[in-house]
Amino acid sequence: MNFGGGGGIGNGDAAPDIMSWYMDIPVVSRMYLTGAFLTTAACAVDIITPYSLYFSWDLIKAGQVWRLLTSYLFFGVFSVDFLFHMYFLVRYSRMLEEGDFRGRTANFLYMLLFGIINMTFFASWAELNFLGSALTFMMVYIW
Repeated sequence: MNFGGGGGIGNGDAAPDIMSWYMDIPVVSRMYLTGAFLTTAACAVDIITPYSLYFSWDLIKAGQVWRLLTSYLFFGVFSVDFLFHMYFLVRYSRMLEEGDFRGRTANFLYMLLFGIINMTFFASWAELNFLGSALTFMMVYIW
């Protein structure tokens, strides 16, 4: 994985430039990565609880509409599994946004919205609670 930044052997700065790597990620992929990381971090430090994020039609009908979004942003606790999900999220979302959807950000958003709508209806039937992994695997499948 190229972080940009030019660090390496023979160069005084051996650390990769994380900020330039982050800013090189296309905007939709970067916002999804940021939202997923901040949601998981907020749960890790007990600012919010995963019980306030999970998908439930009954709670959405009761006015907790944020669950339509937050169930796609939570990937579990910080672990190796979380790192793999973030890797797949960044790699395949970025490849789609820079490849097939280059210059067509609205089309990429429509594709994500189409997937979210379909997964939301399937989740109510299959009784799934957290849908971030499903959206990430959708991007891997489409790529």
